[in-house]
Amino acid sequence: MRPFAALTLLFAVTASVAQNTAPSKGVGLEQHSWKEAEKLLSADAVVVIPIGAALKEHGPHLRLRNDLTLAEYFTDRVTRASVVVATPPLTYHFYPAFLEYPGSTSLSLDTARDMTVQVVRNLAQHGPRRFYALNTGISTSRALEPAAEALAREGILLRFTDFGAATEAAAVRVRQQELGSHADEIETSMMLYIDPGSVDMSLAVKDAAPRSTPMRLTRLRGSQGTYSPSGVWGDATLATRQKGEAIVEGVVSTLLSDIEALRSAPLPSAGGAEAAPVSTRRPPSDALLQSGDQPVTECPPGREKDIKRMEAAFNASWRNRDAERLGGLWSFEGDLIHGDGTIEKGAKTITLNRIEQFKRREYRHARHYIIMGNIRCLTASIAVVDGRWDLQDVTDPAGKALPRADGFFTMVLRNESIEAYRYSTKPGAPSGPTLLKRPGWPDKN
Repeated sequence: MRPFAALTLLFAVTASVAQNTAPSKGVGLEQHSWKEAEKLLSADAVVVIPIGAALKEHGPHLRLRNDLTLAEYFTDRVTRASVVVATPPLTYHFYPAFLEYPGSTSLSLDTARDMTVQVVRNLAQHGPRRFYALNTGISTSRALEPAAEALAREGILLRFTDFGAATEAAAVRVRQQELGSHADEIETSMMLYIDPGSVDMSLAVKDAAPRSTPMRLTRLRGSQGTYSPSGVWGDATLATRQKGEAIVEGVVSTLLSDIEALRSAPLPSAGGAEAAPVSTRRPPSDALLQSGDQPVTECPPGREKDIKRMEAAFNASWRNRDAERLGGLWSFEGDLIHGDGTIEKGAKTITLNRIEQFKRREYRHARHYIIMGNIRCLTASIAVVDGRWDLQDVTDPAGKALPRADGFFTMVLRNESIEAYRYSTKPGAPSGPTLLKRPGWPDKN
């Protein structure tokens, strides 16, 4: 080995050892006695609860405990860098999309929700009011949302990782696959960086059939769901360690940002009215807005990062033809006004329209992106965002490519929901196809 190369390797190894031996700022709760736990579980503590499946298929090239490995790794990184109290991972949760593959497990939605609530409630009775679910799943969010709402009525604040948006934001510059979100280029790259011994790239494959709604992988061709004989959805053959490093470090940054925002976030008022599920949540009344959401001159800390993650969620939902996730970005009464003045009203309508739209041949390979520009916070919860949009690879009914369309948009956000979205086309640019206005349009007039 050349002297310079040897010296470089020595520095790299030394830096790695230093990182792994540096004193942690946080602690693992299970390593302490109950007497010590009594002091750790103070009113100002931030408690991190990792969620990572110990038994969930990840294709032929990754292990069933893939998500658990992710959860353990990210928890270690967080406890080293942040003053938190971390619990052992929840290794069973809501993963209904993978049950056709041997070894995969899932709790029911209600059970996963209730288990999360009970774990948080048990710990909260001794002092803490702020909890962060370090979430390494996507379907898990469907159980974590109602869990957070139930706990808020007890004055307990539970936030959780939007893992899909976090990985999408970190992967935007390295991603090559067109579709995918499971055991794919992104997840496999992360594992090549975190635990390369757990990856067998000789077995990595590409399975990228059109996405079903709801998302469920199936090994049986022609049955309901997204066909994947391997259990992969995406192109795992494109994975590299270098991509994994970029993605993992981006996710770590998101986790630490989430936790610091949680540390200073106001606690909910105990005994509030029961909240509706996120997809059907109505905006707060004017009285509530006037009493608890005063005008601001600049965005609160971390708010712009939260908003930018919605950009990643929007783009990933479109690329993966995920109508439920895309429609779920809107509030109960949020609307989408098209360039011709047509209005889609409410999250349910927008979701149903996208389901029908993604079934159409014209949109089979379409790519739709938004790029956020100016962000202006009116209050702590309300923001106006301006940006541009781009729609490519749409065809006519005969399969002939249509010109790319692009333009500008403005959206109004209340917390993490879109209340209003309006777009226009750049002057002189092709208008492009008008999006569906109602389920089945125009076939079901």
